[in-house]
Amino acid sequence: MSAMDRDLARIAVEGFQYFYPLVLMDVTRRVATSLPAGIRHGFAPPDTFAHARAFPPGDFREVVRPNFDTLYSTAWLDLRDGPQVVSIAAPIERYFMLPLLDLWSDVFAVIGSRTTGGAPADYAIVPPGWPGEVPDGMVRIDAPTAWVWVLGRTRTDGIADYPRVHAIQDGLAIRPLRGATAGGVAPGDDPGVRTSPMDHVAAMTGEEFFRIAADLLADNPPHLTDQPMVARLRALGIVPGRPFDAGAASPEAREAISAAPQAGLAAMAAAVTGLAQASNGWSIRRSGIGVYGTDYLFRAMIAMIGLGANLAEDAVYPMLLVDEAGTPPVGEVDHVLHFDSSELPPADAFWSVTMYDGTGFPVPNALERYALGDRDPLTYGADGSLDIWIGRESPGPERDSNWLPAPAGPLGLTLRLYGPRPEVLDGRWSPPLLRRA
Repeated sequence: MSAMDRDLARIAVEGFQYFYPLVLMDVTRRVATSLPAGIRHGFAPPDTFAHARAFPPGDFREVVRPNFDTLYSTAWLDLRDGPQVVSIAAPIERYFMLPLLDLWSDVFAVIGSRTTGGAPADYAIVPPGWPGEVPDGMVRIDAPTAWVWVLGRTRTDGIADYPRVHAIQDGLAIRPLRGATAGGVAPGDDPGVRTSPMDHVAAMTGEEFFRIAADLLADNPPHLTDQPMVARLRALGIVPGRPFDAGAASPEAREAISAAPQAGLAAMAAAVTGLAQASNGWSIRRSGIGVYGTDYLFRAMIAMIGLGANLAEDAVYPMLLVDEAGTPPVGEVDHVLHFDSSELPPADAFWSVTMYDGTGFPVPNALERYALGDRDPLTYGADGSLDIWIGRESPGPERDSNWLPAPAGPLGLTLRLYGPRPEVLDGRWSPPLLRRA
């Protein structure tokens, strides 16, 4: 292979990783807006909220690591014909957030208790290059792309709290800035996707992948800091504003394009293990989530394992790798997660520990208990310390309130801190070792 061929191969792999979140987000959008609201959670026409009204069941298998702390409210905003207004009708006096993601998967704005507060308000989400003005009293938020994903979450304190959360969800609305008719009155076209969005993208040929990516650039331009990557992609015949014609590329470029998906996905999978620092057996990413700059490989990996990630300032999710023995924990071995009174998870909103199997899915248990946290009726020690007991069998009546049932086999324990305090973000605090009981 000549030096030129090697360079083209490298550019094609870099380009695949650069475009991967854009293409995956678009496939996800097409699937989510292709069915009427209410058929399935997350499905609704454009410019319409789809609300999750209950926690996922124990046999849930649609996405990995679903949470049991919040109920979701999601929407895809179509800004191609002008701004859409996201409205909060009544005061929200609890933790909530409505992150706004561009089609590159970057969080470019957050409406929520930490950032804007919970007062009633109208937020005009404005497309790139829109020349108009928004009415007085309306908050303007400029979007980098013509499609925006709203991935909202509202704190939910168990099943008994559902009616109060439903009332908050019902107070969220979307309308176009101009005109009285709401957008998204009908579902979109059949997206032609018969597998999960991730599997659909993985099955694309290089030519198909880059053709779709180039078409998406028309309404979803590169970020300003992407110029070096955009300049390199010209060697493959990919230019913003122009359709991609693989037939016009050189044989060497076509070969590189054809090989890029397999090589790019393999490199992304291999790099996942180095995503975060390890501390006390936990993998913790404390920064760089949600807004990725020019770290395109990291952005692609996050899209692959957890599309729609929050800013670290809003939530941090340590994931357990090994217990005190240095081995991945299994349900057949009883464990205890002990927090000294001075080392309880530092979160301004709330925290929880969620149990999954080794593949990141919940497993049904008799208690239908999949998470424990500071909103549960836990029993603390006389000194303020806390033990969470983890195992397949009850640790005894006096400990049942602190028991997190475990499935058989490998465990995927995840700690969630909503509104993490500075000591989490700067590394002064880490979760304790998981000890064998």
